[in-house]
Amino acid sequence: MSRANSDAYSDRSQIVSKALSGQRLDQALAALFDISRRRIRRAIDEGGVYLNQKRCRTAGRQVSAGDKLRIVLLENETLVAFKPEQLIWQQNGLYAIHKLSGQYAQEALHRSRGTLPDALSRLLNLPPLKAKELRPVHRLDRGTSGVMLFASDSRLLQHLQANWANHAFKSYLAVVEPAPDWDEQRITLAIGKQRDAAGRYHVSEHGRACDSEARVVERRGNRALLEMIPHTGRTHQLRIHLAALGCPILGDVRYGGKAHSRLMLHAQSLRLSPPALKEETQWQVSPEENWQW
Repeated sequence: MSRANSDAYSDRSQIVSKALSGQRLDQALAALFDISRRRIRRAIDEGGVYLNQKRCRTAGRQVSAGDKLRIVLLENETLVAFKPEQLIWQQNGLYAIHKLSGQYAQEALHRSRGTLPDALSRLLNLPPLKAKELRPVHRLDRGTSGVMLFASDSRLLQHLQANWANHAFKSYLAVVEPAPDWDEQRITLAIGKQRDAAGRYHVSEHGRACDSEARVVERRGNRALLEMIPHTGRTHQLRIHLAALGCPILGDVRYGGKAHSRLMLHAQSLRLSPPALKEETQWQVSPEENWQW
């Protein structure tokens, strides 16, 4: 989850006292936290409220003494709306979409409503049980755009994920600044398992093996467009590798990149080969209109 404005993010928990036992969920939250009832009800609807570690979306739910309440908020958040034309392919419970920069690929602590699983299940009019099963097969960071797969069948999801490492092939576009002094590079820097306080991972000789391939496609002044091929799938791998080489992705402020209107990272193609799918299948999408550098 992006936390560009850390002051706008809050995650608070309290235990329900005997005095609040029997009250509605929204009333108890208002008594425990300095938050308006109106904002609390919106948080409940968005999916940012938890009762005993489970997301609860019923404002009138009665609470009991000893219940643990948690409310997670992110203020001043701008959501990028999902559009029907983003669904580019579907077959037997598998869906390929063109994710836009700024959209949540999965549920966040502070929201389930407005995320891609929620929006896609509504578009498909999936019954409740199927909507609950709808999951991303793989991940893209919120700022990254491009091809993404979802599955509404748990067995299919498990099958794809079991075959992903050896039978999924991806390529990305990335705009970096400053431009590298090389035209091609194989990057095999290991990445540590732990995030720091700012949510960043770091290159570490004791980390997990990583492998990325980079090639300069075009140069414009002090910026360059790269084609990136990840041969492993670590979190933030391309972002970390490029930052470590001194050419961070434009818009990737978290990893030292220059501020920009969006993160300039786009998953342009995805190919699955058997046995991941019965037949080799490839999807390819061009960046949206805000891809400007």
